[in-house]
Amino acid sequence: SRLPRKQGSILYCTTGIVLQWLQSDKHLSSISHVVLDEIHERNLQSDVLMSIIKDLLNIRLDLKVILMSATLNAEKFSEYFDNCPMIHIPGFTFPVVEYLLEDVIEKLRYTPENTDRRPRWKKGFMQGHVSRPEKEEKEEIYRERWPEYLRQLRGRYSAGTIDALEMMDDDKVDLDLIAALIRHIVLEEEDGAILVFLPGWDNISTLHDLLMSQVMFKSDRFIIIPLHSLMPTVNQTQVFKKTPPGVRKIVIATNIAETSITIDDVVFVIDGGKIKETHFDTQNNISTMAAEWVSKANAKQRKGRAGRVQPGHCYHLYNGLRASLLDDYQLPEILRTPLEELCLQIKILKLGGIAYFLSKLMDPPSRDAVILAINHLMELNALDRQEELTPLGVHLARLPVEPHIGKMILFGALFCCLDPVLTIAASLSFKDPFVIPLGKEKVADARRKELSKNSKSDHLTVVNAFTGWEETRRRGFRTEKDYCWEYFLSSNTLQMLHNMKGQFAEHLLAAGFVNSRDPKDPKSNTNSDNEKLLKAVICAGLYPKVAKIRPSFSKKRKMVKVCTKTDGSVNIHPKSVNVEETEFHYNWLVYHLKMRTSSIYLYDCTEVSPYCLLFFGGDISIQKDKDQDTIAVDEWIVFQSPARIAHLVKNLRQELDDLLQEKIENPHPVDWNDIKSRDTAVLTAIIDLITTQENESAKNYAPRFQ
Repeated sequence: SRLPRKQGSILYCTTGIVLQWLQSDKHLSSISHVVLDEIHERNLQSDVLMSIIKDLLNIRLDLKVILMSATLNAEKFSEYFDNCPMIHIPGFTFPVVEYLLEDVIEKLRYTPENTDRRPRWKKGFMQGHVSRPEKEEKEEIYRERWPEYLRQLRGRYSAGTIDALEMMDDDKVDLDLIAALIRHIVLEEEDGAILVFLPGWDNISTLHDLLMSQVMFKSDRFIIIPLHSLMPTVNQTQVFKKTPPGVRKIVIATNIAETSITIDDVVFVIDGGKIKETHFDTQNNISTMAAEWVSKANAKQRKGRAGRVQPGHCYHLYNGLRASLLDDYQLPEILRTPLEELCLQIKILKLGGIAYFLSKLMDPPSRDAVILAINHLMELNALDRQEELTPLGVHLARLPVEPHIGKMILFGALFCCLDPVLTIAASLSFKDPFVIPLGKEKVADARRKELSKNSKSDHLTVVNAFTGWEETRRRGFRTEKDYCWEYFLSSNTLQMLHNMKGQFAEHLLAAGFVNSRDPKDPKSNTNSDNEKLLKAVICAGLYPKVAKIRPSFSKKRKMVKVCTKTDGSVNIHPKSVNVEETEFHYNWLVYHLKMRTSSIYLYDCTEVSPYCLLFFGGDISIQKDKDQDTIAVDEWIVFQSPARIAHLVKNLRQELDDLLQEKIENPHPVDWNDIKSRDTAVLTAIIDLITTQENESAKNYAPRFQ
């Protein structure tokens, strides 16, 4: 990249960079034109930037703004920008023949294995199937129109097709049908790559196995490429390579292949009709992920993938009635995601009241979602009662991460264990570096468990993986490549985490928390080898996301059950190193994400000790009971403790809170060589307690839910 030049420059950057720029130049005074591309994706930051620019146009009358998209609801955007003019530039694509589910069934004479002839909607209703409230109205219309729709089809399709439609379960992607359709295309249609859209990893891997179980697809006449973020990048580069004559490429992908990448030689598209979508349930304070029906815009994008180099074919695996009831567009991200990070951004940019600013967005979030976010930030002490930024809130707002992760970063700087904490923060903000090649899932799980080094922590497993990568990288490219191959790691992701850590360190240096922009600066890492302290800092960031471990015994083996305060019994996610763990040292886990799919799962969890919760959790209180005191965290995590230890902990906790407030208001690094300073004395005492507690009576606390 080059610095701007006086005669004019074009800067290509992300939306986030523009939002950061606005912190120091709220009128974008050095910019004459703003071009926002791919705005149909309606991600949170682009919606916010559009609102800011809309207001800015009243001040900067000379500013020119161009909104661009390949599939845009242009009228809605034009109306939002005071009926600004629209320009349609037609692009050329070859004609694409579209087929609906009934056409595919008729063509293949397909009969589903399911012999239950009750309509899909009736089965779902009888099993207590409940849609999200906003989807229920369309489902009701679908149920009402279904009998009439079938009657209309009877004159145009065979009885076998009608029967198959009645038997099929709308809620499931029929992978047997997709495999049969691929086989038909291969045997009956012209040459050309096949692109299959599926909602998630489970579907992709199952279809891959289904195809590879057939002798036909094992030959070198086919290249089958799964396309998913869990797959190694090196495997996925084949997607863009032209195949030799006589070889057909079959790509099985998520919606990443709709817009993010272009595969030029695709002629046949199979649209599975579903897309994985994450929503945030404000009533229950939990994220949910489910396979939803695609929107009409998604379907149009998928169809367009087939007509780039020659006339194509697109097979939509949903019926005509369902197609007519699809939403026009996906729900914008602002309506289905937590808002805490955005609220801090609104305050640091001085955009006024949070609720007022959000009400001006193209699609304002619900009042409940806004109130929940503001309350969370007040509990975190990032906002005061007037909804103004506290000193802590200012620092969290300037870190380009979710507030709880920002808090973890600040604690990592304070306790001088910066490098590993930045690794964890980068991983939670982006993604972990692990990949899962098809057919090697169990080996990959074993390697991940090996990297955990019995830490009982997904977060420290990532730290160990990253540290190993750094060590091998210093020994050369070949050693690095071998390490990533052995432990199923993505070198591209690891490099991204490395870059993110550098950015976080720059922010900390600018704020005064550290002396160097180097995450590995020795002065910032005095305690980086202390695993127990790292778990405490993780707890500081993730609290109150706490779960209790309960031992349980079945007839065959020892097990553990996990529960949270609000949800009761939950599950550790299968990819966690803790999923089959039965020997925990303590009764508590902290986790990064709780999500409801088929069940409620905890993602990215770490075992923590009582002292972690006492020093780095919520408010603590003590009640006397003869020789023992009851010490409680936020009145729901309760421990029995000797009176002496309980009061020692409470006093030290108050000292820590005072020290934190002082550091936040006047950031400066801790001088660990100054053994007489109050800072060093308090932090050292806490570290000693956390580190040596396994030999203390605290290990025998009897934690219980109140």
